[in-house]
Amino acid sequence: MAKAKSKAKKLTSKELEDVKELQSEINNLLMNIGNAELVKNQLVNKHVVKQGEWQVLTSTLEEKYGQVNISLEDGSLSPMKEEVKEPKTLTKV
Repeated sequence: MAKAKSKAKKLTSKELEDVKELQSEINNLLMNIGNAELVKNQLVNKHVVKQGEWQVLTSTLEEKYGQVNISLEDGSLSPMKEEVKEPKTLTKV
């Protein structure tokens, strides 16, 4: 470990300016990170609300029309295709 020189008792004005500038930039970055987290939390909360609204809407439409596919182009309804479930076979290892 190198010994620090103890001759200087004060930073040069350029060194002090560099320290202040970097500290300011770091503080701005930290503030922006905090703001981004706040915005993220607000967006997540809005998403939760919209998901709840989606559940209510889809339940209401399903009660009225049954389980159908809805065309987002023109609103037309078509029956849902039933998935054919094949029985699972067990394989011995």
